Amino acid sequence: MELRTALFIIGMVVIVFIAFISFHRSQQKPYKLPRNIHKYGRSSGDEVDPLFEPRKGPESSARPVLKEKKEPVIQDADDIKRPETVNITPAPLVIDEQNDEAGIMELDLQPSEKAIDNGPQKEIEYVALIRGADPITRDQALGVYRQHEYTMEKRNGIFGFNIHNGLWRNLEHEDQTSEYRDICLTIQLADYNGPVSESELHRFSQMSLEVAEELARPIIFSMDFDEALAEAVDLDRFRKELDVIPVVSIVARSEHGLTMTAIHRESEKLGLAYGEDHIYHRIRKNADNQTDVLFSMANMFKPGDLPKHDVDLHTSGLTFFMRLSTVSKPVDVYKDMIETATTMAKRLNCILVDQETRPVTESMTMSQTKSIMKMTSRMESRSIPAGSDLAKRLF
Repeated sequence: MELRTALFIIGMVVIVFIAFISFHRSQQKPYKLPRNIHKYGRSSGDEVDPLFEPRKGPESSARPVLKEKKEPVIQDADDIKRPETVNITPAPLVIDEQNDEAGIMELDLQPSEKAIDNGPQKEIEYVALIRGADPITRDQALGVYRQHEYTMEKRNGIFGFNIHNGLWRNLEHEDQTSEYRDICLTIQLADYNGPVSESELHRFSQMSLEVAEELARPIIFSMDFDEALAEAVDLDRFRKELDVIPVVSIVARSEHGLTMTAIHRESEKLGLAYGEDHIYHRIRKNADNQTDVLFSMANMFKPGDLPKHDVDLHTSGLTFFMRLSTVSKPVDVYKDMIETATTMAKRLNCILVDQETRPVTESMTMSQTKSIMKMTSRMESRSIPAGSDLAKRLF
């Protein structure tokens, strides 16, 4: 065999071998890392961070504003005629104990059962998320934040996603050696003083960008600037529509009225707590070992006090009221308030009346119960349950 022929045969064999290997590899699927694998637990393949998923349910930012017919017993909180000096600050007396559920953000890590997730609340806040692949200590993040911190009127804060327990934590209250995967800056969009202003939201956005640049990390906001302004206005409208106070009163049948001695005696029998504001409250202990006011009872006439030092003082009536948005299970609380007022009326020889001084009937209370159920449902659909920490912050 000639040398040229031999080399030609060898070359053809090599070419066929290479072609075979290439074809074999092309039939194999390329290896991919599992979608949820990440050094610090983040689902790196997710296109949308769980923090910024759009709100679900009928109460979305694009929803039409529903105007519900107000029942006579329920009035807007700003318009209600109640004693000027009534402060709902209860004395430290516990009548009942019940846990309140707080809104917890859903993330891609399972939170520890022993610790509490108290991070950003996208339902009522504008959030700047500063992400990173490498851990950052509490002092590193907090130090940069304080260098660029602006004075804000609305509630704001800085939070870190703790690597060790998988929880969002307030950096102001964390141990200095704690490490975090991501950092969040937040500002509340609305509260009882109204929506956040454009200038304040701009200052917050500028501060967030400066912190991200200093930390050399990418930043993403929970919504566009204009969208955040619109959401603030919408959230404030929602607050005004649902910030209502059911009211009932008892009016003495006798022209001599009610003595303070009788009022204090019967109030204590019914388990009401006398507060530092000199009126009575139905209170309970919440999950944080703090007392929550469920409903209150005050003098029908200004300034609303029910003094204990002047037992000979008389009044013609008492007013019972509750704030719908800030109590959990408002239907049950309303029922308790009506039953308490009814019992008090019988014991003191009074008539139970509504805000227009019309005698309260069973059909009226049933109508009010249905109205409260609708309002409670609206709050649930917006992920701001009545009586939750979110509701207390908003209202």
